[in-house]
Amino acid sequence: MRHLILLGSLFLGIGLSHAAEPTESEAQARQKKPAQLIISRDAKVPASCKVDLLLEEKQVAQLPAGESTKLEVTPGTLYLRAELLTADDCNAGGLASGQSVLLEPGETRHYRLMFDNDALFFAPQLD
Repeated sequence: MRHLILLGSLFLGIGLSHAAEPTESEAQARQKKPAQLIISRDAKVPASCKVDLLLEEKQVAQLPAGESTKLEVTPGTLYLRAELLTADDCNAGGLASGQSVLLEPGETRHYRLMFDNDALFFAPQLD
């Protein structure tokens, strides 16, 4: 009886040790899967102002009034920034907001660009 218990424990331990570790190819495939950022522009952001979206200080999109954009990005820590561009009727031109974002492979994160009390900021959104 004692031998059966020992054999059962051995087989259970072997099965668990093989199930816990992902293979190297699975880990690489998971790392290559892009993440997504969805950025929406709130109605309170002055419609007369153009909004530039920057990722790692490079312009990736312009965000028109009432619109949103979806960006496929490399997982990891990214720096997201929005700038209001000076225009004829835009008295808030020059305002900017930035935020660091940590994304896992395959993750989708949604932010709304908000404007309140003469400040521009990213607000996380629940989907």
